[in-house]
Amino acid sequence: MTRKWWLITLIAVVLGAVVVNAQFSRDFSQEFLSSPAGQALVQVYGALTSNYLTDIDSDAIIEGAIRGMLEALDDPYTSYSDPEAAARANQDRLGEFEGIGATLQARNRATQTTVEVVNVFRDSPAWQAGIQRGDIFVEIDGQNVEQTPINEIVRMVRGPRGTVVELGMLRPGVEGLVRFSVVRDTINIISAESTVLADNVGYLRLTTFANQRVYDQMREQLTALQAQGISSLILDLRDNGGGLLNQGVMVADTFLAEGDIVFQRARGVTQRFAFASPEWIDLPMVVLVNRNSASASEIVAGALQDNQRALVIGEETFGKGVGQSVVSLANGGQLTYLSFEWLTPSRRSINQQGIAPDVQVKDTRLSEVITLEGRGATPGAEIEIRVGGEVIGTSVVDEQGEFSFFQSVPRGPASDVQGQAIVDLENDPVLQVAIDTLLGVVAQSR
Repeated sequence: MTRKWWLITLIAVVLGAVVVNAQFSRDFSQEFLSSPAGQALVQVYGALTSNYLTDIDSDAIIEGAIRGMLEALDDPYTSYSDPEAAARANQDRLGEFEGIGATLQARNRATQTTVEVVNVFRDSPAWQAGIQRGDIFVEIDGQNVEQTPINEIVRMVRGPRGTVVELGMLRPGVEGLVRFSVVRDTINIISAESTVLADNVGYLRLTTFANQRVYDQMREQLTALQAQGISSLILDLRDNGGGLLNQGVMVADTFLAEGDIVFQRARGVTQRFAFASPEWIDLPMVVLVNRNSASASEIVAGALQDNQRALVIGEETFGKGVGQSVVSLANGGQLTYLSFEWLTPSRRSINQQGIAPDVQVKDTRLSEVITLEGRGATPGAEIEIRVGGEVIGTSVVDEQGEFSFFQSVPRGPASDVQGQAIVDLENDPVLQVAIDTLLGVVAQSR
């Protein structure tokens, strides 16, 4: 990291601290208690703790009040994390956690349940125990988790290094549950992966920016790619939902010799947040995005596009052009709240609009998933689900006459070696167009 970047990061941290301290230096307790609504909230708390029929959990009802306060904002980017969730998020940002070393995904996107293992890292505790890609969680430490949301399963699976978690998994083609005793360990989060394609095209994928090691990991991958003699580069930001702003800024600066990277607007004041340093990697390159590319991914794509450094290929991005600040609370929880909007170098606001690609290609790797729920059917009956006359599945009606259906989708290829990318060129039209476009750019530059 250049000295300039240490300075920018330090300034950002200091400014953040000043803002938080300035906000909390005011006597909010007096303001709160002088408000009729604030007084009413204290009265409700007092009535419940003193006179409710049974004992209450004071922390639980206060957390409920916090969540209700934030729900009143009707803002998807402002939220409260309880102490346990906050600790997990902080751990992830550090680039490591203590768990089993597997990537999980919910098959049922509507309810975030039926949690499946989509990848197992080589030599991880899960790998050594024999867990395989495609295994589905049914039991954790004797508790049934078939209808448990993925966030809760992640919480249950993680734990201190050296402790054991007992898992019962459903494995396709195997009758009954397959059981594992997995000894947890420290798992490094690798968010950058790469490979070399034909014609010396380098492929570099960043899976997230929510890891303070993303920039360093990317530079390691770039060094390895250059050592293998690549002559051009594909930067894949598809399905990257963003994360830490400074990581996105440093990634963008890696490929820029000059120019602005991002502007920040807070309460009507717009200022330059970051600009490029002279050190850069000048390989011909393109950037891949899709509708799930958001936040820091859009900052990178927008900076490279506006500075005419790279063509952006794929789908219009998500459109999260706002940023949040995080405040650690006295109970160990965290408040994440909307605090600024960011703009591209040409001062484009992309909030709720997204980055429009230079070359538009639909990302057909993302299958449309059909989910439905129904009620009023005969208990025990089997419902056939048809689309266009074709049966795509069935659902059994429960005792209340309700039924649900979600369509499972095949998983693409994945490497069990962290940092090693596997691509499926035959079934990836965006990547196909990217390679053809990049080879054309390289040919014109000769």
